[in-house]
Amino acid sequence: MKFFQAIGVSILLTVVVTFIVSLIPFGSVGFLLLFQMILTYGSVGFFCARWNPETPYTAAYLGAVLLSFSSFLLYQFVFNIFIFADPDGIGRSMSLAVVFSLLFAYITVLIRKKREGVLT
Repeated sequence: MKFFQAIGVSILLTVVVTFIVSLIPFGSVGFLLLFQMILTYGSVGFFCARWNPETPYTAAYLGAVLLSFSSFLLYQFVFNIFIFADPDGIGRSMSLAVVFSLLFAYITVLIRKKREGVLT
């Protein structure tokens, strides 16, 4: 249950922060997309590691894959963007999503262990 809550909070956080940031005029759309990607998958990694202390990395990995795949389906069937025609783009997107999610999960676990005094 905490796994799905982490994904839901991540989506909600992404929508709210992206709406606020989109009100600021930027010249680069690529920067905004990178910011949104880091925000989405970083928050999945953070919340999965925080709320699933037994299996933080597995939860972060599965959360990134689930969010990526659901966004691919959204692009394909709702927005009619033929995302499945570019398998290299799918591979890059999935790889970056997993890397950002696992990186934030690792940092979260490292900070939690440092606070508990496990690391010396």
